[in-house]
Amino acid sequence: MPDLLNTAVSGLLSHQRALSTTSHNIANVNTPGYSRQNVEFDTNNPSFFGGNFYGNGVQIASVSRSYDQFLTREVRDTTSVHARAARFSELASHIDDVLADPQGGISPMLHDFFESVQDLADDPASSTARYAMINTAQSLAGRFHSIDNRFEELAQNTKTDIRDVVDQINNLVTQIREINIALNDIAPSAAASQQSADLLDQRDALLDELASKIDITVIDESQSNLSIFIGNGQTMLSGTEAFSLSTQPDVSDPSKDVIAYNGLISVYDINAHLSGGELGGLLDFRSGVLDPTRNALGRSAIGLAEIFNAQMRDGMDLNGNLGQDFFNYSGPQSIAYASNTGSATVATVISDVSALTTDDYQLTFDGVNWTLTSDSGSSASVANGAPATLVFEGLTLTINGATAVAGDRFTIKPTVNGAESLQVITSDPSEIAAALPIRSSASLNNLGNVNISAGVVTDVTNPNLLNTATLTFDNPPTSLRADVDVVVGGVAYATGAAIPYSNNMVVDANGWQINLNGAAQAGDVFTIESNLGGTGDNRNALNLANLQNSGVFDGGVASFQEDYSSLVGFVGSQTRAANLERDAQESLLFQAIDRKSSKASVNLDEEAADLVRYQQAYEATARLISTAQILFETLLDSVR
Repeated sequence: MPDLLNTAVSGLLSHQRALSTTSHNIANVNTPGYSRQNVEFDTNNPSFFGGNFYGNGVQIASVSRSYDQFLTREVRDTTSVHARAARFSELASHIDDVLADPQGGISPMLHDFFESVQDLADDPASSTARYAMINTAQSLAGRFHSIDNRFEELAQNTKTDIRDVVDQINNLVTQIREINIALNDIAPSAAASQQSADLLDQRDALLDELASKIDITVIDESQSNLSIFIGNGQTMLSGTEAFSLSTQPDVSDPSKDVIAYNGLISVYDINAHLSGGELGGLLDFRSGVLDPTRNALGRSAIGLAEIFNAQMRDGMDLNGNLGQDFFNYSGPQSIAYASNTGSATVATVISDVSALTTDDYQLTFDGVNWTLTSDSGSSASVANGAPATLVFEGLTLTINGATAVAGDRFTIKPTVNGAESLQVITSDPSEIAAALPIRSSASLNNLGNVNISAGVVTDVTNPNLLNTATLTFDNPPTSLRADVDVVVGGVAYATGAAIPYSNNMVVDANGWQINLNGAAQAGDVFTIESNLGGTGDNRNALNLANLQNSGVFDGGVASFQEDYSSLVGFVGSQTRAANLERDAQESLLFQAIDRKSSKASVNLDEEAADLVRYQQAYEATARLISTAQILFETLLDSVR
């Protein structure tokens, strides 16, 4: 039989709860991540009486949140992409600011250094010019050190940030797991629509925060359980079972960390499979910008040292000694893998700067051959030996593989230490080799008009380079004779042999080369000798100054300035692209958040309308209780 009082009470309680939910919405209008909650009403089961069904009032079917799975996933995915682009852009901008600084970059110091070399060429006997060249070179080396130190600090900060983000990821996964447990404990058998909306909002907020750290895939198994996957399918959370990430030293380079996944059975490196979020931005920056930039800066320093030293060795200093190295730097790193079981060793030197790249290399042994593979994918092999020599891309590797075991590996880092280790080792200005070691002269008694060139050095290591040599024309002057072995036109002539004379003839001997042109007379004599005392000779200083515009890198095509400009352009283009992606993703993220907010956020106008509607319904059902009371009292009065 219908019960007016119980029916009214059901309406009173239901609308009271609706009013409570509305007030909850209004109270959380400014709560980040809060989704508007809606009360769903449903009729109670009817009663059958007198051949008819009579209603028994109302009940709350569910309190659900405004939720759209597609919009939620869109915000989460866009958050991950934006976080990666923002972090990458931030870090790349640091390097761009350092390299492109018109005052603090390498380019102005390179210009100043070669300007000081030109000043020395203008006045090779000046001690002031010589001191200035040394001081400017030291400033240039200091600038390389300063920039590389900043990059090293950035590398250490990046390493620390990677560890922090990994810890944050593990913590977020743990919090999401705890919410899964709480949802199961609150209503283990409840339907999806009857789960705690507040807990679900908290979980979604944590998932968004997790997506800002790393790209994730979320699978809703049920409303109270979900699974989270990263990388190429590694499970971070499966219902109430969580897994973790860790950072471990890279076996190929202990100075770096890799991301390791701690699964049920083993721990393994998943670094190459991670993307998105802050962690993806950090890893991409380290591998795509920071490491190549440090290598390129190191190559610039090494190229400067090698080419300048080589030209300096072709000269003679004020003391009459052949030139010595002006710069010094640390050689390539050869790092053995921690997992190597053999005891092979590798010695690496730079043998050709023009062929040197900015790559790092992996040297692997398959039991028969050693294979060197660059970051760009190029490779070369050599059979194992004791030792084996491998020449590739400007490097010469000497491998003592007598005790090598198949699977042994080495990481070769040719240029990473170049900028940090560059130093000027010449402190005495008299040791700067501004002159060439040899000079040529014509006898004052010569009657012909043959001119002899000043001479150039072709082999500074020739032991006879500084020995005096004479060239004397025969009678008739159609040939000449030398008191040393010479080569003319590719033909070798022994000492004293008759050498056919021709205009513009080139003569090679003892590591030098001269040119003769003009009409000779019998008995004309020319001398090539040591340039001892040639304090005013600036020929090698001019050669040193001309190195500024000489092709050095990339097969002898790019000069020092062009190489550095290319580096600045590479970093600048990476930074600009990152900035454009960041701005684009930021716009997409705001749009996605707006779409989700339009669906899920609290609208105070709607809540005000609901408040009035529920209040009126509450008052009406309260009147029904009063009516039921009056009817009951009337009934009692009628039977007294």
